[in-house]
Amino acid sequence: MATSFTRLVDYEDSATVFVLRVTFATLASAALLSIASFVATTSEVVLFNNSLVKVDYNNSLYISALSTIINLVAAYHYYGLIKVRTSQSVSKDTELRMDELRHSDWAVTMPLLILKLHAIINNPGHDLLLQTTEFSAFCAFLMIVLGAFSRLGLDELANIRNIGPFTRLTGILCYAMSVLLLILLLIDLCTSYSAVTNTAPIFAFFLVWPGYALVALTSVLFRQRGDTYPKDLAFSKDVAYAALDVFSKAGFAWYTSSAVFGKSGF
Repeated sequence: MATSFTRLVDYEDSATVFVLRVTFATLASAALLSIASFVATTSEVVLFNNSLVKVDYNNSLYISALSTIINLVAAYHYYGLIKVRTSQSVSKDTELRMDELRHSDWAVTMPLLILKLHAIINNPGHDLLLQTTEFSAFCAFLMIVLGAFSRLGLDELANIRNIGPFTRLTGILCYAMSVLLLILLLIDLCTSYSAVTNTAPIFAFFLVWPGYALVALTSVLFRQRGDTYPKDLAFSKDVAYAALDVFSKAGFAWYTSSAVFGKSGF
């Protein structure tokens, strides 16, 4: 313990570690609240109000279960991010490891968020550009995979001038397709929620998703070629992604869980 504490105090980016630790704690607490809402629902000790939409018993269990899994997965990955930040200095390899953890997190949580959002609507018959909720979830997974190829496979296109034309084109197309899928997912969600009352706060939980793409694009623009990685860029990504994850996952969980107990989350 003493060695770990000394390492953290001496670490030049202790502010970043602090942000990651706060994010981990917030996600973990959201997971615990989601578990509490699940248990309360199964125990039938609370009544649902109409702050979200009219949901049935089984659907409420489903939403609470999804919230729990989403935040537990995210908290687990943030634990990994903390371990990387407290054991290694900023470098190209370190940032690659950080983004591997992030993308593995998103590959699981983004499809689950799609399922959760459509479960809140609880209207399987509504029309979607992507046809079904399950296919929308798959497209969310595909969106993350395509983005991961540009980030992890091509190192944020940092050496785009030194790679072959086919690889360069593939990387750009993968990123463009990832953004296109994001747009289609957002259109479907906006269309679906436009017909539901009392959901204004929920719009914010998925309309922040373009922020992830913006941070990724910014990292591409400010990357440097070679084996170095800008320290300020690494810090900015940690803070930006943490803020987005806290709002879209923990904040969303707090909102839906609070409704179980008849309270307003926002």
